[in-house]
Amino acid sequence: MPIHNWSKVYAGMFHWFHQRWIGTIADWLNGGRLPEDCYAVGELFIGKQYPDVLAVEDHPPENGARNGHAFKGFGVALADCPPKTRFTWETETAAYVQKQNVLALRDLEGNLLAVIEIVSPGNKSSKTRFQQFLDKSTGLLAQGVHLMVIDLFPPTSRDPEGIHQAIWSELCDDAFEFHPDKPLTLASYLAGCRGLMPRSFVDPVAVGDVLPAMPLFLSDERYINVDLESTYAATWALYPAPLKRKLERA
Repeated sequence: MPIHNWSKVYAGMFHWFHQRWIGTIADWLNGGRLPEDCYAVGELFIGKQYPDVLAVEDHPPENGARNGHAFKGFGVALADCPPKTRFTWETETAAYVQKQNVLALRDLEGNLLAVIEIVSPGNKSSKTRFQQFLDKSTGLLAQGVHLMVIDLFPPTSRDPEGIHQAIWSELCDDAFEFHPDKPLTLASYLAGCRGLMPRSFVDPVAVGDVLPAMPLFLSDERYINVDLESTYAATWALYPAPLKRKLERA
């Protein structure tokens, strides 16, 4: 199913779709695609304006140790089969700007593995809100939490080269070559863990494109290719018919 032009309708229409899509992705992940002690859950961060993120959480072993060995047999080995996104970068420095008051989604022991966030118009609606979004994203990565960002809205004055460049420039000085014909962004981030450098995997897309699968990292060694296309289509199938018609006419 092609990506719809959500920028042509009022934000509330996407908000409803966005809420349901988060749940659909969670259902897809929880359908036997995660290790036994991991689960995905949609949460709302009320206190710190961190809304609508999907967390993949795990129940660590009793000694608290977590590494890629815990996920053998699940997902794809990064070393054997790197994600097939169009672009990938690795930072040249492991030094992050430390962000304060960043809340993590929790597992049974209060630990967080990865986060998926679907960008909404509200994230870009003001300089303050956009900076909060950047702080949240870089704060998660600084804590070793892997991140996927889905942005189906075109760049604004706050992210003229797209959401990935805005996030990445907070971490390093590398420049992303923005493609105006593909102004929407799918980006997955492998957080710097155990002294390793953070890496990003990016697929620029456009309205009318079919969503590619994107890697969601479980550890610094393994990831799951999340089927964004089927979850988007399943969410669209249940979207209210009057709103479908309004969006299709936009």
